Amino acid sequence: MEEAETYHEAYLLVRKAQDMIGTSKENSDEQAELFQKAIRIKPDFLEAHYNLGLIYANQKKWQRAISEFEAVLKLDPKFEGAYFLLASGYQTVGDEKNTIRALEGGLNINPKDTRMLRALAYLQYNSKNDPEAIKLLQQLLELEPADIESRIDLAVLFHRNNEIEKAVSNYKDALLVDSKSFAAHYNLALIYMSQKKYAEAALELETVSQIRPGYPESLELLGDAYAFQRMQQKAVSAYKAATEKAPDRSVLFSKLGSSLADIGKNEEAVAALERSVKLNPQDPRAYFLLGELYGDLKRVDSAIAAYKRSLELNLKQSGVHLSLGTLYAESNKTDEAMTELNAAVQLDPNNSYAWGNLALLNEKLGLDKAAIQAHEKVLSLGKGQALNYFHLGMLYAKNNQPDQAIPNFAKAIEMEPEKYRTVLMAELRNVHSMLDSVRYKTEFRQLLPGMQTK
Repeated sequence: MEEAETYHEAYLLVRKAQDMIGTSKENSDEQAELFQKAIRIKPDFLEAHYNLGLIYANQKKWQRAISEFEAVLKLDPKFEGAYFLLASGYQTVGDEKNTIRALEGGLNINPKDTRMLRALAYLQYNSKNDPEAIKLLQQLLELEPADIESRIDLAVLFHRNNEIEKAVSNYKDALLVDSKSFAAHYNLALIYMSQKKYAEAALELETVSQIRPGYPESLELLGDAYAFQRMQQKAVSAYKAATEKAPDRSVLFSKLGSSLADIGKNEEAVAALERSVKLNPQDPRAYFLLGELYGDLKRVDSAIAAYKRSLELNLKQSGVHLSLGTLYAESNKTDEAMTELNAAVQLDPNNSYAWGNLALLNEKLGLDKAAIQAHEKVLSLGKGQALNYFHLGMLYAKNNQPDQAIPNFAKAIEMEPEKYRTVLMAELRNVHSMLDSVRYKTEFRQLLPGMQTK
């Protein structure tokens, strides 16, 4: 009887508090006090704890709300509705561990609760607990196949774990639900770019540009996709559109300049690259490209200055040393040219172009031994051209090594017969010819049909 009277007294307080629902006193301190009194009378009054927790949650008194929902679940671990509310409280106060514990507890009661599955998957996703997040999202999508956000999240997880086929499959499934999903199209494009499927990437990015016009990142990527396909005019259009939306991004102007140069618009290319280095004076590649363009436009001093600036920023660029050395050689600055070309081959011993230019420079300076070694290096790299074989032949002949000279002449004539037969015949007419060591060799004369001998 005493227990019944206690329950009745507490119950009346709860009913009085519940009568305030839908009135101006709902979630008020007065309503909370009634539930508190009921709990003081009967501490195991579950409904009082639950409703008090709701009031505290609405008042944003989260620690108190958490205490009440914990009390509810202690009284009845199968009280399903309290788990999500408890998780929300813990998440609000930044207690991720207990948020996860609450959601997992709720899912043990109801594994098909999509709200808790989604919340827990979100937490695991952002915590980079990818295996658990994948499992949860797959469970969620079995229940709600059209949940496109979860489908995208699952695809992203597969993507960042390098399970590319599964990522592609889920992005495509997302597009079956929403053909205009920006994330699905854009991320598919990223995958295709990484796979060097540039045509497929361009199609996705063209769709992205229709969904979100003027998005600079996708326009830049579209420009890249076109550039890799040598569709430079389209690349220029994409890069220009990107620069209009992101006028402070130096890399866009660098790419624009490169594509403009490829279609022969060198003056426009220079303007774009000058804008790039103005925005980012620390980009060695932009200065290198500027040097190449200045060189094409015969602005030699500007080209040299650009190459030097590029090397100031990064001295270990074989290609820049090569270009600068070549320009010095063309300007008859042989000492400077030798320094740069030697630097190029030291940085990249497989740089056949640098070895070739170094060979010609040494030959010009009368450094025959060094010239021969450089030409032979080009051949050893499998990059030999008729010019290399011809010059080797001339150098060996000049140094009275006919057995080495004749096979190189033969190779040069095999590759470019008309040109090098003509050159050799002209050289033979000189009174003092570098070909004196070979001119009377049968093997050499056989290379030149109709050769007149004295």
